[in-house]
Amino acid sequence: MDFNKLLADGDQAAPIEPRELFASLPNKAEGYGYVRDVQGQVLSAWHERRAQRDLIIKVNTGAGKTIDGLIILQSYLNEGLGPALYVAPNKYLVSQVIEEAQRIGLAIVEDPDSTKYRLGQAICVVNAWKLFNGRSVFRQRPTKTPAPIGVVVIDDAHAALSTARDCLSINILYEDPAFKPLLAEFRDDLEAYSPNELLDVTEQSPGALLRVPFWAWRSHLEGARKILHSAQSKAKESQEIYWSWPAVKDVLEYCRAVFTGRQVTITPLCSPVGHIANFDSASRRIYLTATLADDSVLVTDFGADADSVATPITPKTAGDIGERMILAPMELNPRLSVDDVRASIAALADDRNVVVIAPSERIAKLWLPHTDENNIVYADAVADTVEKLRSGIVGLVVLVNKYDGIDLPGNACRVLVIDGLPEAFSGENASKHS
Repeated sequence: MDFNKLLADGDQAAPIEPRELFASLPNKAEGYGYVRDVQGQVLSAWHERRAQRDLIIKVNTGAGKTIDGLIILQSYLNEGLGPALYVAPNKYLVSQVIEEAQRIGLAIVEDPDSTKYRLGQAICVVNAWKLFNGRSVFRQRPTKTPAPIGVVVIDDAHAALSTARDCLSINILYEDPAFKPLLAEFRDDLEAYSPNELLDVTEQSPGALLRVPFWAWRSHLEGARKILHSAQSKAKESQEIYWSWPAVKDVLEYCRAVFTGRQVTITPLCSPVGHIANFDSASRRIYLTATLADDSVLVTDFGADADSVATPITPKTAGDIGERMILAPMELNPRLSVDDVRASIAALADDRNVVVIAPSERIAKLWLPHTDENNIVYADAVADTVEKLRSGIVGLVVLVNKYDGIDLPGNACRVLVIDGLPEAFSGENASKHS
């Protein structure tokens, strides 16, 4: 027997071609024997462009983009470009990504400080908030070096953008000690600019909305900085400014401020994700998305290469879309009442799963005549509810303000109802939609 040949075979480099890599994974669960056609198209197109630093991959929901992202990261690890980071929009989706990775036999960790991650022996999965917040483990820390990033996949890039903007904004509630000093700092300019809106803000009127003019923000910048600095120095970990200030303080000049009757929101014109130097310098950055209509935000907010963004990777066929019927009942028959529509939809839930997404608790409870109160589901119970929907017939379920990142294939959801669009809770969001 030629033992030298056996040793040579054992020294072969781990595969980086995605189909070959997937086939070589030894511990795949049943049903994961090969990549689907759409997945294969995407992975092949990515492999041809793998040397580019920034790439967008656009795939329809349910087409297996999570596995695409995981295989891409493992391929980069095999190439020696780690550590490899997978960023999901929220904690719930982190658990979904981990489950998917386990089904195809990939090594996964959740701690960016773990040795396996740092040595490129496992992919780390985190949520977008953990990456982008002002006290991120991926930026300079007082007692530890920043967690490194060699290559990164941003899943559901549109949702990750929203999270980055939220955690890199400052929200000061009306009852917070800093609110009134901030309002006083700008009062003279606001009174000259819009005296009626200023009265509405002062009296906490519902719907009150008052933008600080850019010239007023610039002229009172240092006064605002002192107030905010004092507020963050006293802030607890439960307060947003504790997490956002370290990143926002350096771009305060380039922020806009909006007062409402509930809070003041201070938002950078472009999210300062550059405060995460390791994200800014990662050798490969892949953005997965199904619904991002305006790709330019990846350039303005994430600093992605404009030429790469202009040529996204998409599957050649759209066989993953399936058949869908989209109806707007009130447009088809204006004489219908909302109660009529709800009753008709509820009747469909006798023998199938119907999922309603409502923008608020108030709207969600309007469905109580047609479903049990236990089927009004909030963010903390989404994971358990999804498992029930996948396991059998639950009937009519109402999700409260949960529009992103829920995978309900096949019989898990045969009818989806959008009962209103998300409401603007922050002054910045309300200002954009006013």
